[in-house]
Amino acid sequence: MNPNQNNKTHKDMKRLILLPLLLFALLCKAQGEQGITFFKGSFNEALAEAKKQNKPLFVDFYATWCVPCKRMAKEVFTLPEVGEYFNSRFISLQIDAEKPENKEIAKQYKVEAYPTVAFIAPDGKTIGVNVGALGKEDLLEAAKIVAGEGVSFEQLYEAYKKNPNDLEVQQQMLMKAPNFLAAQEGMEADKWVVRIQKLYKGYIAAKKGPKLINKDDYAIIYNLEGNDDKAHKQEMVDFINQNLDAWKAAIGAPAAYYVVMSNDAWAEELVKEGSDKYKQYVEKIKNEYAKAYEVAALPTLPAYERAKLYYDALYNLYKNKDVKGYIRDMKTLLQKMGDKVAPADYGKAAQDLYNAAGKKLTADDHKQAIEWVEQALKAEEAVMERVNYLVMIGDSYRELKNYAKARECYNQGYAESLRMQNMEMPQAMVQNAIKHKLATLELLEK
Repeated sequence: MNPNQNNKTHKDMKRLILLPLLLFALLCKAQGEQGITFFKGSFNEALAEAKKQNKPLFVDFYATWCVPCKRMAKEVFTLPEVGEYFNSRFISLQIDAEKPENKEIAKQYKVEAYPTVAFIAPDGKTIGVNVGALGKEDLLEAAKIVAGEGVSFEQLYEAYKKNPNDLEVQQQMLMKAPNFLAAQEGMEADKWVVRIQKLYKGYIAAKKGPKLINKDDYAIIYNLEGNDDKAHKQEMVDFINQNLDAWKAAIGAPAAYYVVMSNDAWAEELVKEGSDKYKQYVEKIKNEYAKAYEVAALPTLPAYERAKLYYDALYNLYKNKDVKGYIRDMKTLLQKMGDKVAPADYGKAAQDLYNAAGKKLTADDHKQAIEWVEQALKAEEAVMERVNYLVMIGDSYRELKNYAKARECYNQGYAESLRMQNMEMPQAMVQNAIKHKLATLELLEK
């Protein structure tokens, strides 16, 4: 045999041996990078496969209109590390919970919001349920608990009872508390809410100081600090505000926004009750909360002046029913905001007018509301807001007895609603409401 031919034969054989190995390596690499491999078949078929392989079943209950569901499917389930963990330990299934054939299954596992992810034993019993969108870490943590590689809320609670002063155990419990509570029902849920709130307040009291200023504890405060105990929440807002530099170093601007949003909510609540105590919260904006409100400041208008103009105008509207005064003051505020006025500012100016005065609005008042909402429409891009604004304008034209313009606005709103892709339930609700308004117009025109 020719030596060159012999060398060629060896090279060909080597290539034939290496090619399958290369293809196998590429296949393994691709499988490791594909994220979760979801079972193709029905729930009962997936459960049967889970029994066969003696693995828990992981079910993603979603709805086609649910944006967070789509985000999880695209950004979390596709991650290689998530796929690597789930594919070796679970049979995974995605279920459109609103399809007729899946409604009973969703009901059986108490799916009431989307997304809901459930871990189910091979015998069909629930192991754990998580409501709401989960990031990579939260999803993996939930899976590890089911797989016996993590610590569950109940296990942490048992550890807490043995050592009630262990703040690390308390922190882990409180971080898991929102998902744990979401899976509880009835009296059991009420019992745990009381326990967790008591635990939360004790934990905050024990750590209140530099040790509390960190990302994990902020998440606990944000998720568990409710509005039921206003005095306690005020203490937390003041604590964050008094240590704002340290909080901003730990978590950034959200610390300042927490102070701003809480203070604004209290001021607006008092305004709508007709209480002049709202002024105490407005004054805080230029005093103790001045630094926090820098995140909401405009180049054209200091935060304090902006808030004072707004809340004074709103108070005059709710307390005195002074529509003319409100319109005058809001015009002043919007003018001073200059080119920094957002669509939502115009929309809220009109919405407050409708909410506070309603049927008492005059023709001129409705014309002003229309003008504001039309300004909002010019720059608003969110479909839901655009539909809402068009319906608001239509309502004003209906009150003005300009039924042709009202119909035009309602029809435009309906046309905009067609853009609400993958939001079937909200879309249906909006469209039904608009159809009802159009039907009412027909009766008014007769």
